[in-house]
Amino acid sequence: MAKMTVDTKILEIGKDSVDVIPTGDLGDVVRETLIEVLDSDPKDNENYVDYIKRQAKAKKDEMNVIKVALGLSTKQMEKINKSLEESTIDNYAAYLMSVLQGLTTGSYKEFMKSQQDDEAETDPKSEEDED
Repeated sequence: MAKMTVDTKILEIGKDSVDVIPTGDLGDVVRETLIEVLDSDPKDNENYVDYIKRQAKAKKDEMNVIKVALGLSTKQMEKINKSLEESTIDNYAAYLMSVLQGLTTGSYKEFMKSQQDDEAETDPKSEEDED
């Protein structure tokens, strides 16, 4: 099986990268988690508590993808959760899932730069008024 190298510098786990084998099981977990994360907007007529429960499950599943894919311990995951901002964890999970889906390669830093570039290109506030 082909290994994928994943940048882990931001996680401060003592390794700058980890080789991951994208097994079918891991792919299934990644796809299921991606569906949850991408479908995270509030639903019409959804109770706020149900919305928060869906958000909590999506976060738990993101953390599980990180843990399983990188072979991390529960203690390492607790440290990551306590030391990184939640948005950074969410962004890292997006990076990891993108790598595992073959949608991106390279470092987390490069991934974030490309995301910011994409947002700037599609953000109408970033375009100058042509009138």
